[in-house]
Amino acid sequence: MIRCVTWIAYTALLFGLCVVCAVEGISQEIIAPPLQPPQAPGDVPKGVEVVTRGQVHEAFASLSTEPKVTPLIGKQPPAPIEELPPEERPEGDVVWIGGYWAWDDDNSDFMWVSGCWRIKPTGREWAPGYWRGVGANHQWVPGFWTAASEGVANPVTYYPAPPAPPNLAAPGVPPNVDDFHIPGYWQWSSERYIWRAGYWTRVRPGYVYVPSHYRWTPSGHVFVAGYWDLSVSRRGLLYAPIRVDIVTVGARFRYTPYYAVRDTVVLDSLFVRPAFGAYYFGDYYGPHYVQIGFEPAVFYSRRHYEPLVVYDRWVYRDQPRWYDNRLTLVMERNAGRAPVPPRTLVQQNTILQKNVTNVTNVTNITNITNVIAPTKSVLAASGTRTLPVDNTTRAQVLQASQASHKAITSERKRSEATNFSSNTLTKPRTTNLNIPVTKTVESTTVANPIGSGSKGNVPLNPKIPPIGKGGTIDTGKNAGPPDFKSPTLNPPVTITNPPTIGTPPKDGTKGTTTVRPPLPKKTTEETKKKKQPGAMM
Repeated sequence: MIRCVTWIAYTALLFGLCVVCAVEGISQEIIAPPLQPPQAPGDVPKGVEVVTRGQVHEAFASLSTEPKVTPLIGKQPPAPIEELPPEERPEGDVVWIGGYWAWDDDNSDFMWVSGCWRIKPTGREWAPGYWRGVGANHQWVPGFWTAASEGVANPVTYYPAPPAPPNLAAPGVPPNVDDFHIPGYWQWSSERYIWRAGYWTRVRPGYVYVPSHYRWTPSGHVFVAGYWDLSVSRRGLLYAPIRVDIVTVGARFRYTPYYAVRDTVVLDSLFVRPAFGAYYFGDYYGPHYVQIGFEPAVFYSRRHYEPLVVYDRWVYRDQPRWYDNRLTLVMERNAGRAPVPPRTLVQQNTILQKNVTNVTNVTNITNITNVIAPTKSVLAASGTRTLPVDNTTRAQVLQASQASHKAITSERKRSEATNFSSNTLTKPRTTNLNIPVTKTVESTTVANPIGSGSKGNVPLNPKIPPIGKGGTIDTGKNAGPPDFKSPTLNPPVTITNPPTIGTPPKDGTKGTTTVRPPLPKKTTEETKKKKQPGAMM
C-alpha cells in the first residue's frame, strides 16, 4: 500500500513537471525570437542554401542603363525575411540597408538578396524597390538613390519615357591618361527632351562616377542626376544571397548574414541585366544566360559607359593588356575552356578542399574559388578594419532599417499607384516623397580627411594608385563633374539647329542640344609626360 501511494505521488510529480515544462514552452513560443540566431556564426540553418552568385544589391551598385519595363513574374514573392544585421561591420559611417526578394530564373523561384553595409553617396538616400501586383502576376519596381535633406519633403518628378540614346561616335582617346568621358543624357526642357552631350573630366581616385540616368516606375521615369560614389572596395560590404525553403525554416525565421562577397570577385564576374535594371555576379556564363538577357560587364562596356569597368581600366592603366585579357577570359569561360566560379557555398568548400598543387597560378585559382568568406576575412583583404556591433545596436539598427524601408516603400506605392502610366505620361508630374535621412551606425574611429595619409571613417584602399609622383589627390574644380548651375565651371553651350535628335518641337525648328566644350589642351611637354598606352572609353 505504501509503495502504491509513493508511486502515485511520484507519477503526479512527474506529471506536474511536464505541465510546467509545457507551459514554459508555450510562453517561449509567444515571446519574440531571441536576438542571437540559434546557430553558431557561419552555420547554415536547415532550409537555407548560401549561394555564391546572384543579384548585386541595388543599393550597393545601381545600374545606369536605359530604363526598361521589368518583366511580369507569375508567382507571388514570400513575405520579407526579418534580417538581423551582422555582428561585425566595416569602419566608417555605414548604414544597414535590408535585403529583398529577387527572381531566380534557374529555380523558377525567388532568391533572397541579403542586406548590405553601405556608405551612402554624399547627400543621397536610398529609395528601396518593391514588388507590386499586376493582375495574377507580380512586377519588381527598382530602387534608386535620391537627393534628400533632414526634415524636408523630397520632390520626385516622374517623366515620360526618354528616347533611345542617339547613335554617336565613340569619344576617342582621352586628352590625358587621368581623364574619362562622361556620357550624355536626355534632359526634359519645356515640352520635350533635348540631348545634353557628354564631356571629359578627371578621375577621382577611390570614386566612381554614376552618370545621369532614368529609372522606370509604373507611373513614369524617375531622373537620377549623376553623382560620385565610392569604389566597390570602399563603399561597404555586400553579403551572399540565399535560397530559402519557407516551409522548413518557418514563418518566424530570422536570418543574420555571415558570408560576405569579395569585391574582387564581384568585378571579376560582373554581369549587366538591363531587363531587371540590376547587376549580377558569379557564374552566368554560356549561351543560355545570353538568351535571357545577361551580358558580361566588360562586353557591355564596349558599347556603353559602364562606370565600374571604366574605373577599373584606370586603376590598371599600367597594364595595357588588362582590358583585352578580361574579354578573353569571358570568352574562354563561355566556351567552357576556363574555370568558372562555384555556384554555392557547398561547391566552394568542396573545390577548396581539392589539391591545387599542379596549377600554375594559385592566385587566379583562389580568386575563382574563394568567392565568399566571413566578414573579417573579406574586409582584411581590402585593407579595411572590422568593428564589432553589440546586440543592442544591432536591434536598434534593425528597427530603424525596417521602419525606414516601410515608410519609404509606402510613400512610393502611394505616389506611383496613380492613374498615370509610364506609357501614357506626356508631361512631367512632380510629387513629394517623405524620405527620412538614415542614421549611420555610430563610428568609433576618428574621422580623417581623405588623402591625409591615415585611415579615417572612409579607409583608403591601398590598391588605388595615386595621381602624380607626390601621391596627391586632386580636389580642384576639375576633380569632379561641373555643376551645371555654376557659370564658372565649363558651362554648357547651346547650339541652334543641330541634326535632329528625338521628337522635333511643334514650331517646326530642329530644336537645340547642349554640348560641353573640350577642356583646355595641355602643352606638348605635359602631354609627353602623361601620355601612356591604352585608352578608356
